[in-house]
Amino acid sequence: MPAPLVAAALSAIGPALARRGLDLLSGVFRGALDKGTQEIAGFIEEKTGIDINDVADEKLTEEQWAKLREFEFQYQAKLLEYRQQLDANALELEKVHQADRADARDMQKAALSSDDKLAKRFVYFYATGLTLLTFLFIFYAAFVHDYTTNPDAARVIDTVLGFLLGVSLSAIIQYFFGSSAGSKSKEEKIRLLTESIQVEHDKALTIETDKSRGGRPL
Repeated sequence: MPAPLVAAALSAIGPALARRGLDLLSGVFRGALDKGTQEIAGFIEEKTGIDINDVADEKLTEEQWAKLREFEFQYQAKLLEYRQQLDANALELEKVHQADRADARDMQKAALSSDDKLAKRFVYFYATGLTLLTFLFIFYAAFVHDYTTNPDAARVIDTVLGFLLGVSLSAIIQYFFGSSAGSKSKEEKIRLLTESIQVEHDKALTIETDKSRGGRPL
């Protein structure tokens, strides 16, 4: 039975493969750990006997690297198909996120046209309150809390800080300031993802054409 892909090793696998010139395989292991990534990892072990987790630790011999290169060449079509699906999913997710932000801003525009003062200012009150809470909690965690008397509380503080900074404050910044450079960057990302899907599709067609002619893809 193939060894399961370790999430902690995933971030190191992609760069290690890229350093060896295995760009197609590298792209497969640069995303999130999901069922598809696990299946590819299992498929590699099934065909080559190589545990992909060993790539992260640089445990492979030159002979095993050669096997991976042969695997990448032999199963290009399957890997390209998986890459296409990853890019398509990323594109759809980014479109959903953009639509969500647009809906939220449209709702705020409607609120601003209302006669209700609370409705007009609620988003600003909420953002201001959450921002102040975040900075007050940072101040408490950095200068007030005594970690020597209750060291276990550090885990709770880390969790709360991570949520406030990584989720709440980040969402506020994106909501108010993401309409300029941020949106332009995301639109560029969507364009690049769309082009990437087309390029990968063209590569897959080329490979299938070469196979039908009995040749080897260049």
